[in-house]
Amino acid sequence: MSAPVATFKTNNQSCSVQDITLKCDKLWTMGQQEAISRLSVSEKSWFSSSSKMVLVGDFSARAARIAAAYAEFYLERGEDGKPDLKGRFYWMGLAAFASKQVMCGLDYIPSEPYLTGIVPLPFQIPYKIGKNGLGMGNFWLFQDIFVWHWFYKKYPEQFNDCAPKRNAKSCDAQVQMNIDELPWADKALPVLKNLGLTPDITAGFNLIKKSETTSDPVAKRNIQQQSLLAIADHEQRRILQPLIYNGFLFQKVLQTQAAAEGAPFVPLRVASFSSACDVNNKELRVQMTKGDLFNESDRMEFILEIAKQYHKMMGQKKDYMEQQIETISTWKSRK
Repeated sequence: MSAPVATFKTNNQSCSVQDITLKCDKLWTMGQQEAISRLSVSEKSWFSSSSKMVLVGDFSARAARIAAAYAEFYLERGEDGKPDLKGRFYWMGLAAFASKQVMCGLDYIPSEPYLTGIVPLPFQIPYKIGKNGLGMGNFWLFQDIFVWHWFYKKYPEQFNDCAPKRNAKSCDAQVQMNIDELPWADKALPVLKNLGLTPDITAGFNLIKKSETTSDPVAKRNIQQQSLLAIADHEQRRILQPLIYNGFLFQKVLQTQAAAEGAPFVPLRVASFSSACDVNNKELRVQMTKGDLFNESDRMEFILEIAKQYHKMMGQKKDYMEQQIETISTWKSRK
């Protein structure tokens, strides 16, 4: 049996029971560890009967698990899910498709030892830079955005009070050690200001809360779209732009990929509303054909086009869209 990752002393009187409201730092600690756990598997020790949790090493498998976690949030799965409010986490539905697309992009890049064995030497370094950038962005976006949603879903009454107090460098000691040992943590945490609150998160979750009590279907869909766009601004401008897209080498790799788009081992800049990597149906895909992904303005134009089409399909083909999200939700145990 695995040992607990952290323990909180909440009662100093033996043989007694007390109702305790955990403070914000404890709740954020729990949420951050949950984000890590979603991407981890149990590994037995060679020297004892105990086991420990370790991160899934394969970047593509991580992206699949992340997509599944997003899908489950949209679908209101889990003990704190509220099926009657399905759709309030509107960004999560689109994010399930987006992380699936990251998985597909990573699958284009041969893994070791095949990368070294079959790819000509001049192309190996760009592939590694591209894979590292995609993997880092996908991983740390999840560490950020999953925990915001987890907290709101589990402790909605405490969210507004605790949101300004989130700090990924002030967690309980054992979990803090786990966070600090995460891949790219030394780079990501300072760049992302320790996953602290942003105006976009405040706006997005205020709109989510508003959608929960809006009965008019047209008004509700409008609020859902607004919440998606607010969180997309956070995702793209506050997380991915400073973390990966500002990187000079990553920019050069993206420029090269755009020039060779469609060639072997070079993915298209496409978003498809399917559990598959791409589809032939024009209604169910959006492709970037001009501009640079690393350019914030160019990419946001692409993101807004994707969001617009997602919103349209969720209105016209909701059953199909949710069926695809359902399929993606089954990927949560990928290794």
